[in-house]
Amino acid sequence: MRPAGITELRDVRADVDDEADVVVVGSGAAGAVAARELRAAGLDVVVVEEGPYIGTELLGGDTWSAFKHLWRDRGMQVAQGRLMLPFLQGCAVGGTTVINGAIVHRVPEPIVDVWRRDFGAGELLGPNALEDAYTELDRLLSVAPTPEPVWGRNNRLLREGCDALGWQSNAIVRNVRDCAASGACAQGCGRGRKQSMLVAVLPDALAAGVRMYATSRVDRVTLERGVATGVVGRFRDPRTGERGPRLHVRARRAVVLAASAIQTPTLLAASRVGRASSLVGRRLQAHPGAGVLGVFDDPVDLATGATQGAESTHFWNERMKFETVGMPLDVLLGRLPGFGAELMRRAQDAAHIAQIGVQVRAEAHGRVRRLPWGAPLISYDLTDADVARLKLGIKRVGQILFAAGAKAIHPGIFGVDDTLTSPTELDQIDAVPNDPSRFHGIAAHLFGTAVMGTDPQRSVVGPTLECHDAKSLYVFDSSVFPTNMGVNPAHTISAVALLASRGLAGRL
Repeated sequence: MRPAGITELRDVRADVDDEADVVVVGSGAAGAVAARELRAAGLDVVVVEEGPYIGTELLGGDTWSAFKHLWRDRGMQVAQGRLMLPFLQGCAVGGTTVINGAIVHRVPEPIVDVWRRDFGAGELLGPNALEDAYTELDRLLSVAPTPEPVWGRNNRLLREGCDALGWQSNAIVRNVRDCAASGACAQGCGRGRKQSMLVAVLPDALAAGVRMYATSRVDRVTLERGVATGVVGRFRDPRTGERGPRLHVRARRAVVLAASAIQTPTLLAASRVGRASSLVGRRLQAHPGAGVLGVFDDPVDLATGATQGAESTHFWNERMKFETVGMPLDVLLGRLPGFGAELMRRAQDAAHIAQIGVQVRAEAHGRVRRLPWGAPLISYDLTDADVARLKLGIKRVGQILFAAGAKAIHPGIFGVDDTLTSPTELDQIDAVPNDPSRFHGIAAHLFGTAVMGTDPQRSVVGPTLECHDAKSLYVFDSSVFPTNMGVNPAHTISAVALLASRGLAGRL
């Protein structure tokens, strides 16, 4: 049942005008926390969310339904480059936290030290403040290592392979309460165990009086004499994209953009904000990754157990980390090589297949532009060094799988045999040119398209995350992160939003 306080297209027949102290755009890891904190400070808050409200009771179904209702562009949002790389995001109340693997990491100290030293983040992210924010979020989101009873065999195989190679591995720390090991994180947790913003944060915010307009896309921020005064947009049918009535929400005190490193820069561009530095939409950074399939004699069953329960950061200093990746059968079949009878033959091994992915802390900088109709155009191309790391990472994943007892692996690289049956055959990967088009993969964890800094000529927002050239307009999402984190960012996004919201409330 939809909570009170959420208005969607189906509820309106005419244009909507509203007013609040603060308007928050986006309801994911940043927007939900910002709305909760600002309301707790006594401010009247309206959240505008492009996606629909999908209750927990409707989650956890088939993959196609999840793509239709929860994933941005039905999982088909891609970046243009030598490799057409899917950029994965959610588009629903709760944002990407509804469909992610619930992985929690704190920003590594070497990264945040650079942010403080070179980009003015020390004012917001003081050591004690950031640690306290993480600790508070840990309690709120039930953060803990994945318990072994819900690991499933896929997660155990990563540990076994790393142990055999002498490499470090660990249980992934996740924001999950009493995981049911259903393997349905990407479809949304139908049991409500994953503590997404939909489950753990937004219900309290709505009960406290936050109002939300869902299925409504903001087209631009309104400004008067360089001060943000609200947002304008339209309700849209989430199934067809058909435009509905207009929405105008005036902001008495501030507008907070928390729409992601893809959608936030398009809003800034549409609002003609950030032109002094020419950095809006630039410096797009990500974690591209690829999965490797391993075939085992004994059953694995990728569709059960914690979707992502084990990882290795053994080679983090070489800009890569490894994670288990569970998936349902229909997605797994799309990852197998071959066609027709050959594919059907390989599909008979589906229950015996494991998957481990490599995630690369890429050096590449991409760009997000706004198309005339408001949609983003993403450009992103891996550097030669990034591809070299991806190759090495895939080879290392192959080593993990063989060390864990795989009888064969499917590396998924054009120019390498579809199936490798011994560790020595992994050397084929070394000879592949550093051409990203030879690889399959996805990109997640997006940063840097409205970077923070003290110099308006070299950044979009200042140390309090207020836009340099638009007063009362703030960016609280990962757009402001000045460098690639190298680990999963959701917890840090929420921590930054928590600290920035409390700072904002104290100034209003």
